[in-house]
Amino acid sequence: MYCMWMNLVPQLKTGNLVVALTNQNVIISNLIAELALRGPAIVLDSGNCFPAYRIAQLIRRKSLQLESISRRIFIQRSFTCYQMTSLLENTPAVAQPHVILNLLTTFQDDQVKPDEAGRLLTICLSHIERLSLVAPVAITLEPAILAEKEFLLKRVCEQADEVFTSLSEPSPQEQQLSFFGM
Repeated sequence: MYCMWMNLVPQLKTGNLVVALTNQNVIISNLIAELALRGPAIVLDSGNCFPAYRIAQLIRRKSLQLESISRRIFIQRSFTCYQMTSLLENTPAVAQPHVILNLLTTFQDDQVKPDEAGRLLTICLSHIERLSLVAPVAITLEPAILAEKEFLLKRVCEQADEVFTSLSEPSPQEQQLSFFGM
């Protein structure tokens, strides 16, 4: 786990799109905290999963200036794939690292047909490429995806310069309990 996020940071270079296929929030937290310790960072949260408390803990371990370092993290959220598309269209290309959390989560909406999701993803990827020309961009992706929309995951990974994978089995606390022992 530690090695994976540490390997991500050096790969974050302007013009280099990095994808982390992971279901581990600790990796995301460590990445964002490390970027904030180095300077301003922009986080586009598509899965409403920004781990604020964990990031604050990690920053506090390395610095006494939690408040000023936390202010370096600029967060914007989207709750639909249409909002994510608009968010990326309107994000200015500035020379600060961009982390896009769970890009495809909002694309899982069963009200959005696969063709429409593909069209929107094409727009998103063009804006991600635009952002990567002036700043490092990292995208996190959840591995769980609807079968009819698996092609979206493949397209994002194909566009990436580097793909890191770190998946874990859910802990017993994360697994849903069954009343029937099944």
